[in-house]
Amino acid sequence: MNIAGCVVLYNPDDSVVENIRTYAPLLGKLYVADNSDDVKRDILDKILSVAPGAMIIPMNGNKGIAAALNKGLKGAAEDGFDYLLTMDDDSHFEGDVLKNYLVKAEKLFSENDRVIQVGIHNTGDKDFDTVVNSGSPEWLITSGTVMDVKKSVEIGGFLEELFIDEVDREFCYRAADMGYCFRRVLDLTMNHNLGAPIKGKFLWKTYEAMGHSKIRKYYIYRNCTYIMQKYPSKKKEYKSYLQKMFIKTLLAEDDKLNKIKYMKMGVRDAKNGKFGKLEV
Repeated sequence: MNIAGCVVLYNPDDSVVENIRTYAPLLGKLYVADNSDDVKRDILDKILSVAPGAMIIPMNGNKGIAAALNKGLKGAAEDGFDYLLTMDDDSHFEGDVLKNYLVKAEKLFSENDRVIQVGIHNTGDKDFDTVVNSGSPEWLITSGTVMDVKKSVEIGGFLEELFIDEVDREFCYRAADMGYCFRRVLDLTMNHNLGAPIKGKFLWKTYEAMGHSKIRKYYIYRNCTYIMQKYPSKKKEYKSYLQKMFIKTLLAEDDKLNKIKYMKMGVRDAKNGKFGKLEV
């Protein structure tokens, strides 16, 4: 399989080196897009020691996940790769999982020329049962996904205006509108960290709140509002998601008033067409 990889860094620690070690040897080239606020030269040197020939792409500050992924996608296209594996810096494979995954992914691409992405079951999928249990999902998260480079470039890559949050889903919804589809390998698992949710209980029900910062809440509400405006068929689903997040924030999280303020800012900015990085 003629495949490269792209990993996006954001203020990583040494664990990213071991994560990269689990997939770099099977790739033709690794693009390392560094979104870090403070570049850690020692970590970059360690990455180069486990991934010789990797291309370090300094983003010169956090330019968002979409811009970083597009750098990797552009590099893969220019260097003649057919496929691109996209990874978060906290994701890794164990044993022969990636080797077997790439064999299955190549088969899925060959069976249907409208497949634009193939994803893998991952340990962070517990909150997305409707996605996990489908071999033909509506969307895939970017970490651990194999993309058809040519098709992905043709549809415009990732939407950089979103900066972070909903970048992966928006790509999938746009691709689906253009007649493309997605596949998921269900019998292999990648290790992916979604953070430590806050567990709570209200009456007889238990729930989990992610505890995102006020800035992250802003992006979630802004970009979800954008999705509802751009893809009306998703409105009911997204409205329910945002309502549940609002309630969980009130019940379980700290800094509630500021978080609610930033949620409202996100909705307002989406409606006013204001996107990109939030300047605070």
